[in-house]
This record gives sequence, structure tokens and C-alpha cells, in this order.
Amino acid sequence: MRFCPKCGSVMRIKGNGMVCNKCGYREDGIEKVVFKEKINHDKDKMIVADGETIEGRIAVSLCPRCGSTRAILLNKKKRVYRCMVCNLVYTI
Repeated sequence: MRFCPKCGSVMRIKGNGMVCNKCGYREDGIEKVVFKEKINHDKDKMIVADGETIEGRIAVSLCPRCGSTRAILLNKKKRVYRCMVCNLVYTI
């Protein structure tokens, strides 16, 4: 993460450089940054209910219906969760 030398706000990657969203300062020729995340599938869980199979990771997320913090992460990119108490499917 880089900070703007002019205003101190966080700079974002844009094209082959970095740009400050606040003041527009630009630095060219910056290396592209690649984020990698290793997922440990030891905590994955499979639920079969009413003939439907649900697979996902156990996550901590506040259910808007019942207030439970136990949920199953169904889709990481879209952040879709299913509450383990009331079975509500919701996004954050």
C-alpha cells in the first residue's frame, strides 16, 4: 500500500501506475501488485437439507434476521452467506 506524498491518502493502482483518488497525484512505472490468498478447506462444511446440497466455509457474519454470528460463506466474490440458525441467505 502506498500513500500520496502530497495529501497522505491511499493511492490506487490504475493502468501501469498509481493514482491518488483525492488530489489526482500520479506515479508511473509502478510494478503491478498481485494479492494471493491461501484458503484452508479444513473448516469447509457440507449441508444437505430438503434435497439441496450446500458447500461452503464457516464464517463469522451477523445475520440481519436473527442476529446470529454463525454463517456459511457460499460465494466469496459476491459475499453471499447462509445463516446456520435461521437459514436466511443474504449478502453483505
